[in-house]
Amino acid sequence: MAINPDYRLKWADFPADEYRGRVAKAQGLMAQAGLDLVVLLQKENVEYFSGFLTNHWDSKAFPTAAVVLHVTEEPILVLPGFLAGTAFSTSYYDRLRTFDEPHARPREFAEVLIAAVRELAGPAGAKARIGWERGPVLAPRWNFDDLLQILPALVGEGEILSAADVIWGCRLIKTPRELERLTWLTGVTDQALLDTFTQLRPGLTEFQVGTMIAARMMDLGAEGTQFRNIRAGADRYHCSDSNPTQRPLAAGDLLVIDIGAQAGGYSTDVAYTVLIGRPTDRHKFVWDVTRRAQDAAVALCRPGVPATEPYRAAVKVIAESGLPSLDMIGHSIGLDPHEPPMLDPYGIEPLQAGMFLSVEPWLYDPSGLGIFALEEHILVSDGGPVTISSVPRDELRWVEA
Repeated sequence: MAINPDYRLKWADFPADEYRGRVAKAQGLMAQAGLDLVVLLQKENVEYFSGFLTNHWDSKAFPTAAVVLHVTEEPILVLPGFLAGTAFSTSYYDRLRTFDEPHARPREFAEVLIAAVRELAGPAGAKARIGWERGPVLAPRWNFDDLLQILPALVGEGEILSAADVIWGCRLIKTPRELERLTWLTGVTDQALLDTFTQLRPGLTEFQVGTMIAARMMDLGAEGTQFRNIRAGADRYHCSDSNPTQRPLAAGDLLVIDIGAQAGGYSTDVAYTVLIGRPTDRHKFVWDVTRRAQDAAVALCRPGVPATEPYRAAVKVIAESGLPSLDMIGHSIGLDPHEPPMLDPYGIEPLQAGMFLSVEPWLYDPSGLGIFALEEHILVSDGGPVTISSVPRDELRWVEA
């Protein structure tokens, strides 16, 4: 199919210089790590470094795309031929290598990827040091048959190493355009929640609540929801990370809304609790502990502070209240809804300016009231933590039963 040259990069999510800057940063980190090549198959990494956007990733019939980065040369995008037009209008990459019979047995993907690696390896040949998606939150969608075909060939080309430091050395610190996107998307999420809160009442189902929020997010410009973790009532509190059901809201329920808007691959991840009925003193007490635990954690979201310190500050508040402790209270966010660093007991990595965090103390009241969730977005900056979320949360939100 002939493509009008005027359509080049017409549908790119960001300008080409954004992706060129990311590749240049990766190349600098590759040089420091002594890597000649980095092979990427995870959706988020392909999108981050190439700009190539497609909704084909959920297909398991064959790999959607791969990126091969070189320490000095222009990268290569490997993809099925029928997606070349999509790449033409979304990615600045000029070096496309396609496999035109994706359903062949054995399929061409492995051969084309191996050829791309050899093309970029050049004189390094069998001595090439090749970075691989190994490490935290790195899970490339390899088909095992493809992996068995490709891995021996790549080992034959050189040494296979982890590229985690290169990948997260780029993705952890958000660029100005990423921060603009995430800040806007947080505002969309907040407004959709606030608009939905005014419509909550007994009898609405969890599913209806989730649909109302999602529809409002899309009205405000989001492409959809990243997830909808919504549940209410004693028969549902234990169902962690479950989709909303047709269960109706009833008096005494704590409605937990944990949801994320999505746009251009980026997502939000916030959580709030709404009581169906008037709060008791116990409700107010547990919510106050939840809020103070978050405030204590946020106060330490500063450059140079180890990621475990916000966790320890929150746990101290919780422990002093007599409520059960938590195993983590937050994480970074971007193209993945959960990115490192995790705010947990093991986070020795120092926080850095430009990290975009979700801080989330979730408390379960052992007296039986239910779950109290509070999750909001924080920007780590040189001037201290900046709260991006704007939903009022000083008092537990409630609606008449």
